[in-house]
Amino acid sequence: MTDQIRRDDIVQGVPQQRDAESYTIEAEQLGEPVDPPGRPATFAEIKARADDRPPIIPAALRNPEQRRELARWSLGYTAYLVGKHLYNSPKYTAKMAFWAPVGLVRGTGRIIHWASAEEGNWTLRQQAANRDDPAAWMALDRVRERQARFRWMLVAAGLLALIAVIAVLASPLAPGWALPLLAAAGVPVLAWAGRPADRPILDRVSIGPKFTKLTAEMVRAAVIALAIGVKEPRSIEFKFPIHADGPGWLAIFDLPGAIVATKLLEKRDGLAGALRLPVDQVWPEVGPDHPGQVALWVGYQPSSKMGQPKWALADSAARTSVFEPQPFATDARQRPISTVLFERNFLIGGQPGSGKSYAARTLLTIAMLDPVVELKVAEFKGVGDFLDVQHLCSTYVVGVDDEAFETGNDIIGWALAECERRGKRILAAKKRGEAPHGKVTPELAAKPGSGLHPVFILLDEVHELFADQPGAAAACERAIKRGRALGIIFALATQIPDKDSLPPNITRCITTRWCLSVLGQVENDMILGTGAYKRGFTGTVYRPGVDAGWGVMVGVDKPGSARSFFPRPDVTAAIVARAGQLRGQSVIGDDVQRVQARDMLADARAVLLPGEAGLPWAVLAERLAELAPEFYTGITADMVRESLAPYGVESQDVKPKGSRSNVKGARRTALDAAQQRREIEAE
Repeated sequence: MTDQIRRDDIVQGVPQQRDAESYTIEAEQLGEPVDPPGRPATFAEIKARADDRPPIIPAALRNPEQRRELARWSLGYTAYLVGKHLYNSPKYTAKMAFWAPVGLVRGTGRIIHWASAEEGNWTLRQQAANRDDPAAWMALDRVRERQARFRWMLVAAGLLALIAVIAVLASPLAPGWALPLLAAAGVPVLAWAGRPADRPILDRVSIGPKFTKLTAEMVRAAVIALAIGVKEPRSIEFKFPIHADGPGWLAIFDLPGAIVATKLLEKRDGLAGALRLPVDQVWPEVGPDHPGQVALWVGYQPSSKMGQPKWALADSAARTSVFEPQPFATDARQRPISTVLFERNFLIGGQPGSGKSYAARTLLTIAMLDPVVELKVAEFKGVGDFLDVQHLCSTYVVGVDDEAFETGNDIIGWALAECERRGKRILAAKKRGEAPHGKVTPELAAKPGSGLHPVFILLDEVHELFADQPGAAAACERAIKRGRALGIIFALATQIPDKDSLPPNITRCITTRWCLSVLGQVENDMILGTGAYKRGFTGTVYRPGVDAGWGVMVGVDKPGSARSFFPRPDVTAAIVARAGQLRGQSVIGDDVQRVQARDMLADARAVLLPGEAGLPWAVLAERLAELAPEFYTGITADMVRESLAPYGVESQDVKPKGSRSNVKGARRTALDAAQQRREIEAE
């Protein structure tokens, strides 16, 4: 019976009167409450509530670039208003000439009506007359007379003052422009008093549709219409009142129960439809506090019409440093997003038409405006997206033929060898006290002859290279891991993110990733990392072509939506020309020389000692590093296994010498069989 009462209490939400025995039984079953009712708040709780408050100064005024944009827009809009009204001034003059006499008559009537003090008093006197109450009528009339006497005195004083002013201004001693100025000031007032309420004197400058302010009712109705499990409007709780944030509105709200924000993100099209707005005007994200919170930003207009703020790197005096934060994109609220190139590698992925090449170009622009950075670009799309920067690159290749793939493989091999050389230089510099942390410093990078200048390597459509050159992916992984502290920066762009074209080990060792438009969760997590889709970082909401350049960025200060800068062709040409001037029209570094590519299958067979039936992957990695340290230094057991897998070498049980248990590795029979298959295919 007690359980039934308790369930009823929970369902109805209304405390019921129960006897002492019921309370005793319930206390034994449920225990004492963790937080007793009426417990005073602790200082930490009060401080947390006080600190969780919106900023006083709007975001648009805290950012220097947005302040400049706001100032430029305000000046331009003010100039347009003034010009528009000056153009319409003859029409305004005609309107005022027509309505000013009407205003004079109406104004005079209103003054007389006010001075007679009949407002309200006449009605009361009529009611007294209807009741046949002469005493009340006479009392009300005396009140009216007292009010009217004072008001007529004010009217007379004002009229005399006006006549005196006109007389003074009309006298020969007054300047000739004084009386016309008084008339010019009085006519608009009379015209305003005479024109009807729906007939304004001034025309509206902007007659376009205005975006209706985002309200809580609009948001609640839209979320319920998505059918993601929210049924009651009041179950959606807003963390802050909806407020202006940059060129749009920001609404941060909590979804009820266990409903996560990613369910709403997946239905971005439906949310925009429910709000009756274009898709590129509605930008939902996972909120900052928990997975069930949504940060919905709705622009004043679609992003396709808003354009982008001016890129700081497009300035005629712009110069960058890979050791300092540089802007490369903007978020949905048009705030710049910056990154440091040094000690970072970048992965950009998305389907065709998502804007990968220009996203990669923004990073390349940062590198080429630093006059000490060497550039190496390999573009395997074959259309020459980066042909205009060829003269700045020590190595440049474009195409999908064998020569292009071999050159791309040579770039990776050069990077591995350069890591070996730079490691020795850094060690020597550390002994001299020039590299206290064992890393390239800005001073070492700029020092002539140090051989430690930064190198930016861009591999566009890199999946083509990895598919054609089986060992390129493993070599690239080693170069990425080793080059991070040595000033070698990789930027990889791909449109087919899967385990073959983009090995997971490469994804794991790249922290800064940019996922543009992708089709599904698998591709999304291949780029951003496992679990990114469930955490709300998803590129599936973007449409190729329409949302080109938009993507989700992780590995920066604030993960979220990022739109690459896309300057006009003339601006791009000016940036490239300025990069050439900063470099003295000379190329930094040398072109990679054709190197003899290592054959890992042959090397793996060569390191097997006579009588050995196989080797564990870890031992095989050690022997390969001893065989060719300039190429295999830093190779791991997983890298060897993944590099030999395309040859058909499977991971099998092998028994190391002196061991009683089997471990996974490569058997001699599997290596020999792979070599035989290759020879047969070559014939």
